Amino acid sequence: MHQHTKNLRNKMNTKSITRMGRICFFLAIVLMAGPWGCTKMPVKHPPEKPSAIEEKTSEQEKSQQDIELTHILMAEAENFSVQENYQDALFVYNQALALAEPGDRTKILMGIEKVLAKTHTHVIEAFLKIKNLSIPNPLLLYWLGLNHATQNNYAQAQKALEIFISSYPDHAYAEDARDLLVSMKSASFKRDTIGCMLPLSGKYQIFGQRALQGVEMAIQDLSARHGQNFHVVIKDTQSNPERAVECVDELSQERVMGILGPILTEETAGTRAEELGIPMIALTQKSDFPLQGEYLFSNFITPEMQVQALASYVFKELGLQRVAILYPNERYGQRYVELFREAVNGFNGQVVGVESYDGKNTDFTIPIKKLTGESHVGKKVQIDFQALFIPDSPSRLNLILPQLAFNDARNLVLLGTNLWHQESLLTGAKGYNKKAVIVDGYFGDSENPITADFEKRFNLMYGNRPGFIEAIAYDTAVILLSAAMDEQVDSRESLKNTLQGSRLFEGVTGNTIFDKTGSAHKQLFLITIKKEKFMEIRH
Repeated sequence: MHQHTKNLRNKMNTKSITRMGRICFFLAIVLMAGPWGCTKMPVKHPPEKPSAIEEKTSEQEKSQQDIELTHILMAEAENFSVQENYQDALFVYNQALALAEPGDRTKILMGIEKVLAKTHTHVIEAFLKIKNLSIPNPLLLYWLGLNHATQNNYAQAQKALEIFISSYPDHAYAEDARDLLVSMKSASFKRDTIGCMLPLSGKYQIFGQRALQGVEMAIQDLSARHGQNFHVVIKDTQSNPERAVECVDELSQERVMGILGPILTEETAGTRAEELGIPMIALTQKSDFPLQGEYLFSNFITPEMQVQALASYVFKELGLQRVAILYPNERYGQRYVELFREAVNGFNGQVVGVESYDGKNTDFTIPIKKLTGESHVGKKVQIDFQALFIPDSPSRLNLILPQLAFNDARNLVLLGTNLWHQESLLTGAKGYNKKAVIVDGYFGDSENPITADFEKRFNLMYGNRPGFIEAIAYDTAVILLSAAMDEQVDSRESLKNTLQGSRLFEGVTGNTIFDKTGSAHKQLFLITIKKEKFMEIRH
């Protein structure tokens, strides 16, 4: 049983019952002193079967006693309500309703509704879990929905009211509940306004400020394109999980139709957004985030996307069959090795060699020789793989790539993650970085006209070239507002359904589709190096 329900029952068995005991004791004294009592001790007589008149009199006396007790309970419940002790007020009203004659029931139910209107939703939810209550279940459900709506918790309000309508379609309040559901859709939803949660202060503020530039540009572009003003409500999460939850609540009060972000604090913020029923597209590479709720989405480049793009190109486009892996023995490298193996298996390829190295070293001869083998024909190494995957950064690649050539590991297709896409690789490994295939979520020099136009205009607006953070924030803002403009979108729930509807969103980071879980599927950019410049691989 739910702990809160147990606590309520304990209160009923202690505090409320103690008060009831005093009331009943008082009532007993009153009854003994009234016309039902006598001043002398009764004389004992052999028991006789009561006559019909005596039975009727006894029933009348019991009925009168119940009426008296009911009125006392009603007065006590009203006192609790005045003291704002709505929980005990409901318990006492529940006992009064159990004893009430038909003439008192209407007045008691009116009192119950006055109390329910002021009762916190978690108290009503606990009462719904208690069996055999005299308070009608429909009233509890109806007021639970109303109170959630009053607190702008529209998702919970909708859930409670829909249960109420489906369970009690002919109830006197059913039509009101239907009207409230319709009005909540417009009340909770500003079609032209999104919320934006970013770390704009603290140690990660650089990422938040870069993303904000992309969002601002998206709002400006869409407003000009559609001839209407779009809005963004910006909140600084400070990279603080508790502050992130507060930001979600504040954005809910602002009636935003969806939330872009956060970065880094997505777990706590996502939990709250799910509770409130607000679509949230977090800028996170954690693939499990959208699985935590139906209103949660992610739009970012992930390790899974990168290895899939590389494997697809190697095996489908280039027609290669055998690959090897050289990786740093640390968490980043280990993660990519695991994912790359899975991707290779998915294309029926072969991983014919795997070697790790200590990232603190500068000499990588030993792992390279283990990977290439020791058998020679003349002076040439016999290499039985056609491509080499190295999930590491340019600072190490600038040491590794020359050593590969020195150990006769030449003419290999070199596969790299988005970490390779840095200018330092062009200069530090000059002459050794040929045949590189790099994957990334954004490439400003792309021939894609949408990407090229964004790159040019962003540079003019801010005086610097955008990177992936700016681009993905831009696309995410466009995705949210574009989806909200669909005619069928009239609530946060319908916006969520539209996002999950496998709609293709064209953007500066390429094409994006969200699946039913809220995970993004993106067409990443493939890049190579020619004449010491990064060049797009058209595929």
